[in-house]
Amino acid sequence: MDSKTIFLEACNKIAAQLNGFEIYKKGQRLKKNSLEKDIFFEITFETSYMNASSHVMMTPNIAVYSKVLKKWQKEHLKNEFCSGLIYGSHLGYITPHQTWKKWNLAGLNFEKSVNEIVKNLQKYVFPIFELFNSKEDAIEFLRKRGTNFNQYAEDSLGPIDFLLCCSNKETAEVFFNNYIKNSDSKSKIIKFYENLKTEDEIDLNHSEFYSAGHIKLAYVNKLEITR
Repeated sequence: MDSKTIFLEACNKIAAQLNGFEIYKKGQRLKKNSLEKDIFFEITFETSYMNASSHVMMTPNIAVYSKVLKKWQKEHLKNEFCSGLIYGSHLGYITPHQTWKKWNLAGLNFEKSVNEIVKNLQKYVFPIFELFNSKEDAIEFLRKRGTNFNQYAEDSLGPIDFLLCCSNKETAEVFFNNYIKNSDSKSKIIKFYENLKTEDEIDLNHSEFYSAGHIKLAYVNKLEITR
């Protein structure tokens, strides 16, 4: 089989072991609606244009989206390309691998890699999806623990727009300050936030560094940094 056939076969073998997901793009995109209906989950599979007979690579990604958030983002960010993303990650980053993990599907690696991907999705991703079956539970978790969904997942400001859209200012502010308190870039974030006070215009669709766009969003929504 050629590398594309091997890759698509792996996508569908994985999908067959994950209940409740709709299959798109010949198995490369899996989608499932949450109990909330507004929120939905996606698992996607990437491969490499450099595949060969000895290595057919697969990188799984996961994401949580909200239709309501997508409308909110378009209105507040003035960007028609907003997706409603609440949280997204490469599978490797939220598992013991803690790296941009690529699985080799070639030859004897096929069954082992498929089984390992399924196991990692079930163990580390499904609990995240389960959490977002309830907006209230997800919001409360984010307020207290940020995006530390397990011992491997890193904290992120990514869901701050979800909290601004679907909760309240107080909750978003607690989330924002918890992130800053635990960040290795605490002083950089505070300095950037303070400098925003001197800006005449703030471009919410440009990030000077990782998370800068979310810091701007916090600022324009009047979230305060507690000292």
